[in-house]
Amino acid sequence: MTDHKIPASLKPNHSIQHQPRPTSSMVILIGGVPGVGKTTIGNALLVSLGLTHHISTGFLRAAIDHFLPEEKAKLIRRQAFNAYEELLESDKPDSERILSGCIAQTELLKPIFKACIARATREGIGLVLEGSHFIPGVIDPQEYGADLLCVLDVPNREELKARALSPNHLNRNLSNYDLERLIKLQDQLLMKARKENHPIVINNDLGNAVRQIQGLVGA
Repeated sequence: MTDHKIPASLKPNHSIQHQPRPTSSMVILIGGVPGVGKTTIGNALLVSLGLTHHISTGFLRAAIDHFLPEEKAKLIRRQAFNAYEELLESDKPDSERILSGCIAQTELLKPIFKACIARATREGIGLVLEGSHFIPGVIDPQEYGADLLCVLDVPNREELKARALSPNHLNRNLSNYDLERLIKLQDQLLMKARKENHPIVINNDLGNAVRQIQGLVGA
């Protein structure tokens, strides 16, 4: 498995006295399933582009959980790849059903996305939003006022599975069945990106992936 430590040039400086001033107010949306490197790349973009805020849709889902009716709360608590189980009963879901569950969660999250981006735009805040729910064709970056929506990918599916099981999420337990559904969702997200002409960023190398995103936003 490839070591994806953040290069020294991309690491944030945690010394208060030496924190760089923010240099950008752009908003970047990053899609893809767990394991493609959304969090790592999001953190690296804060440094390389001078952004200040990085939010995962997982935290947004947790934040709105208790404000939803129980039926919708049960949907939002699910993982993106198994949310369909709250919509349809099927022991062997096909890829489209898996995607439909993720889309249903996205519809609940849309007002939150819009509010976060609106505040970032209003206050000149540089923001990375990332999660499986930034689905091309469902989320329109122009409508939301974002500068970019891209989907990350790790083409080697065995490596993607291994990364999804990384110790970054100590209490996230995924079975082989979960990993199979995760891969099916990723393939659907890639199909949507190609259909909607949104960029797919291959994350085999952190530095190269960050530089590709920098190029996409003209940095």
